Amino acid sequence: MKDYTCSITENIRRAREERGLTQETLAELAGISHSHLSKVESGTRTIGMKTYIKILEALKVVPVLVSEADGTERSIELLLRFLCILKECPEPELQFYLDTIESMKGSLSKIALSNNDDDDKVA
Repeated sequence: MKDYTCSITENIRRAREERGLTQETLAELAGISHSHLSKVESGTRTIGMKTYIKILEALKVVPVLVSEADGTERSIELLLRFLCILKECPEPELQFYLDTIESMKGSLSKIALSNNDDDDKVA
């Protein structure tokens, strides 16, 4: 399994810098010590889920849990590409995409069920 620790700590640092925050300021907003945040960003200390969520909330970013349900790197790559596209969209556009995807998924599920019913009739 791929080690995602480096990309998590890199993403925290990048998000902090994009927002113009110092480590001291982010640590204060997250309710953790500057020393702890510094070690997390440098990769010398692992990060627990509670601390990770505190940091994400302080950065005002949304945590994304990536599931490796089918175990393929390709599915993870596609999901991450999709998220990169979406993160640049304004809220009305995000709502439009969400509504469209939900509608398409529902339609595809109905088509799949219909095809399974047709296969059962043939057998």
